[in-house]
Amino acid sequence: MRMWRRNSGFTLIELMIVVALIAIIATVAVPSFQGLVESNRQKSTTNSVLGILNFARSEAVRRGEPVEVRAVDGSLQNGLEVVYTEDDGTENILRTTDPMPGSVTLSLDSGDMPVFRGDGMKNRENHGKSQLSICPGNGKDGELIVVNAGGQTNRASGISCP
Repeated sequence: MRMWRRNSGFTLIELMIVVALIAIIATVAVPSFQGLVESNRQKSTTNSVLGILNFARSEAVRRGEPVEVRAVDGSLQNGLEVVYTEDDGTENILRTTDPMPGSVTLSLDSGDMPVFRGDGMKNRENHGKSQLSICPGNGKDGELIVVNAGGQTNRASGISCP
């Protein structure tokens, strides 16, 4: 008596259908995922800039001396650093941020980079307030950070970016 063995596994057609479905799902999901990543980069950068500005202000109050926020190596794309200058002119870098991630850009729209006095107020020698904009590289709306004359930081979403 002859026994028939049943073959198990996938046929070539079944395998081709699964590969085609994966390709279709990937073409739909990847652009959405890239937008999500860029959006998260922008939010992370905004939180980092707000954090370093608030740190600089609190450090100025703690020390009772001016503390400056400035661009690393003269370029905002390289990040920000908090600097305390001692009486003898020695500069101490207290904290730095990472460079701008991906295609996110940070720019100073108006005013000057903040210098916080020992009372927490922003130094107003040049301008009353500073405005920094953070824009994603995908052309979507960005965020605006305003440091007012009192040293307080505010965030506004939905600014148009180039």
